[in-house]
Amino acid sequence: MKKSIATLAALCAAATAMGVMQSANAQIGQSVIGPSVAFGSGDTVFGIDSKFGVAESVSIRPAIYFGNGGTVFGSAVTYDFNLPSSGSANKITPFVGGSLLFTSNSGSSSTFSLLGGADFDVSDTIQLKGAVNVPVSNGGSTFVTIGAGFKF
Repeated sequence: MKKSIATLAALCAAATAMGVMQSANAQIGQSVIGPSVAFGSGDTVFGIDSKFGVAESVSIRPAIYFGNGGTVFGSAVTYDFNLPSSGSANKITPFVGGSLLFTSNSGSSSTFSLLGGADFDVSDTIQLKGAVNVPVSNGGSTFVTIGAGFKF
């Protein structure tokens, strides 16, 4: 538990430092939805992942995955870092945050996780995403997600 608290404190400190060092200019209201794949604990599950910009540099990221162990629904709140771009359409936006995951199976459970990853704008309408979820409660397993989405 002490390791989890230290990790959370380090992520929060990094997010604060990055926010102070650069002006945040996230696209408020930008939304993305599309297919996603999650890998972890020897399983591969498919689902739908999304992102909704709700404030400057803050996004809500709901997702649903369909696996053998039951359906997993989750939502994350992330701080999105606005990195300077070279003017090209391809832009990388790293993010950190926390997520709450609910698993619906015979032994329903919920897990709080730390989340980190990046969004990559391929074009004005397509975005790729990669992320890592590290659980800090209920002994869940770490998993990696990759996905693509359509911006609207």
